[in-house]
Amino acid sequence: MLPAFTEHGVLPTGVHQATEEEVFTRFATSPARRQWLGERLRDVIATAKATGKLHRLILWGSFVTAKPAPNDLDLLLIMAADFDPAQEPEPLRILFDHPQARIRFRADVFWTTVAMPAETLALWLDTYQIGKDFQRRGIVKVSIS
Repeated sequence: MLPAFTEHGVLPTGVHQATEEEVFTRFATSPARRQWLGERLRDVIATAKATGKLHRLILWGSFVTAKPAPNDLDLLLIMAADFDPAQEPEPLRILFDHPQARIRFRADVFWTTVAMPAETLALWLDTYQIGKDFQRRGIVKVSIS
C-alpha cells in the first residue's frame, strides 16, 4: 500500500512498492489530465510487456505527487539481461527511443537491463528521489503482473 502524501504533496522519501492497479487508482483517476496520463502509462506498460522482457518499472516525478495536472510521465523500465530493442518489431522499438517515446507516450522513458550493477541502479534510484526543487521525495516501484 502506498503511503499518504507529505504536507508538501509528495510521497515520503524511499522506494514504495505498488501494484499496477494501485498506481492507476491512486494517480490516474481524476482530474482529466491524470486520467489521460494514466492511459499513456497503460500504453507504456502494454508495449513493454509485449516484448516479453519487462522485469520492473519505476515511476517518479510529478505523476506520483498530489499535483493536479502533472506534465508527463517519468519512468525507468528494467528489462531482461538479454533485451535488445533492435531485435523488437518497429511498433515496440519506439518505446526505447527516448525522443520518440516522449512524442508517442508523453513520457520520459529510460531503460536498462537487470544486468546493471546493483550499486549503479541504487544511485539512479537515489537521484530520481530528488525533485526539481532539490527536495527529496518518494518514488514508486510497480509490481508487474
